[in-house]
Amino acid sequence: MLIRARGHDMRTRDFSACEPPQAHVGSMFLGQNEYRTPQAMAGQLLRWPPLARRLKSSQGYLWHRSYLRFPRGIGLIVCFDSRESLMEFAKTPEHHAIMHWLVGTDADSESHSADASRAPAKAGFIRILEADPVGYANGAWRADRPDLQMIRRWEAQRAEDIPPGTLPAALRRTVTGVGALRRTVRSMLPGPLGR
Repeated sequence: MLIRARGHDMRTRDFSACEPPQAHVGSMFLGQNEYRTPQAMAGQLLRWPPLARRLKSSQGYLWHRSYLRFPRGIGLIVCFDSRESLMEFAKTPEHHAIMHWLVGTDADSESHSADASRAPAKAGFIRILEADPVGYANGAWRADRPDLQMIRRWEAQRAEDIPPGTLPAALRRTVTGVGALRRTVRSMLPGPLGR
């Protein structure tokens, strides 16, 4: 997708003027574990501080956030400046220790426990996402042109790109149908609710 502002291209490869660390991400870790019990979740929280200290002191670390997925999921988003930095962190003893604990292996022998159902996590996933080198910046965060300009024109980069504000026919029928249903329901409601 190509966006132009008053004839000036807003796309950039230079995010050096951007203050938020997330703007400098080259690679992002996205993961979550589903724990068997609340006690297992508490065990993860007790093991987190040493890992967090190592994470924050790692070369290339930019930012992270944890999230909760009710009832027993804990997830993590971690941003690094490059995939190489992320992979170097993954080799640390603190990261190895928590991974072995999660899946129920012995960290010394790296063998699975006799009973896999005793592992604290019953499920988990990890995704490594790479940043597109091209993005958009404007205003004070634009390194190559500081002026803030409004978007005036959209151009597709691929044949299948859909302009902003254009809904596919099937989705447009769904949205229109929801609106008609809402109007019908509101018309049947008494008093101010029906307006």
